[in-house]
Amino acid sequence: MEVYPEVSAFDLDYTVWPCYCDTHLVPPFKPVKNSNGEVHTVVDARGFELSFYKDIPRIIIDLKEHGTKIISASRTWAPEIAKELLGEFKVEYNGKLVTLGELFDAKEWGERSKIGHIGDGLKKIYGNNDLRKYNICLFDDEARNKDVEKFGVKFIYVRDPENGPSWKLYQDYINHEI
Repeated sequence: MEVYPEVSAFDLDYTVWPCYCDTHLVPPFKPVKNSNGEVHTVVDARGFELSFYKDIPRIIIDLKEHGTKIISASRTWAPEIAKELLGEFKVEYNGKLVTLGELFDAKEWGERSKIGHIGDGLKKIYGNNDLRKYNICLFDDEARNKDVEKFGVKFIYVRDPENGPSWKLYQDYINHEI
């Protein structure tokens, strides 16, 4: 039986895209539009091409369609670059093009714990930061962030730096197989 979280948090670097945005990229970014206007790839000032992980839009859109609130939770040292990337990437949602950033209900970044990021996101969305009050999951590539489980948050370990979170990993979580 599929059970969807009320809130899903996503790390950004090596969870939404395959690099550290604060060390691998140099703005400005040039979007590479697909034939339908979507932007899955951007090129930085040095010619480095960055695409988000293939299943990210499908996962986030499926969560949104099931009423889940989405939070970005990133320790990036360059929040302005993360913000710019989320504004450049575009996907189709509900029949229109939206930026990837528009799919997030709260964006929390900076050098602090994922608990702090998620708590601040909850405060923006619901007006309180009581993590135990909600069914929450965190998609993250760093095992150290498993500490969120002490606060009742389900940690979904993204182990594949080449492909990021897969549809199968997501389905395994939704179906309580992990």
